[in-house]
Amino acid sequence: MLKSLFGAGILLFSVFSVSLLEAHPLRSINDIFPSLGENQRAAIFSTEGLRNTFLQHEAPLLVPAAGSGIDILSAAMAKNPTQLVEALIVVPYSGRTLNKLDAYNVIGSIGSLSAHMFFSYAREMYVPLFEESTRLYQGRRNRPIPDPPPATALPSSEIVYLRLRDASFGTTFLRGTLTTGRYGITYFLTNNAAVWFLMFPVMRAERFAAILYLEPVAEGMLVYSVAGIAVPEFIANRMNLGASIDRRVTVFLNWLSHGLRSIW
Repeated sequence: MLKSLFGAGILLFSVFSVSLLEAHPLRSINDIFPSLGENQRAAIFSTEGLRNTFLQHEAPLLVPAAGSGIDILSAAMAKNPTQLVEALIVVPYSGRTLNKLDAYNVIGSIGSLSAHMFFSYAREMYVPLFEESTRLYQGRRNRPIPDPPPATALPSSEIVYLRLRDASFGTTFLRGTLTTGRYGITYFLTNNAAVWFLMFPVMRAERFAAILYLEPVAEGMLVYSVAGIAVPEFIANRMNLGASIDRRVTVFLNWLSHGLRSIW
């Protein structure tokens, strides 16, 4: 009897916690990105979304409203990136309105990231960008662990460690820091080990940033991302950094979009 009451209490607390987080009315896309043009608004509802590549000294295309409480660009710029990619996509609701807990559970599905591909013009076919995507217990050299089952309560913050086997850069180790805000959740990814290409180190630790922001809005689940990379100039001149970052952003967006759609 006590066990049943305890279980019911936990369930009620979880439901109450989620409902509290979702108590405010949903914002619209125009509340967050009021300066979007008609063509840009159409693009964010497409499967590719709206993306833009720009250099450190250039102005971004996607600027959230000053009062929106969203500023992931500053976090990316703190890495002093050579080049950046920004992206915005909205996954329309189908069946029910999604919430922050749904977004959190999709982000937690690390193992499914390796299933998403990009089109290789050199090979003229779709190929996996991440040949392996694994959650780690802690840090770089610790043991792999399975993705957790879907959560019933949303944490205020969390740190996750990942190991990705990148088709171009080999094994890379990332640290993901998740924070929950009033309207959405922010997922900050950075490399916690140097990245190598063939036999050469191309990027020191903590020089990559990919920030994902997810918020349920009136029109669907908004996914806004800014990614940047800081590499020495002689390496930047020998690599198509914009295309390299864009491929990775594309795969992350496809992963999240597919995960959100699979909830229904």
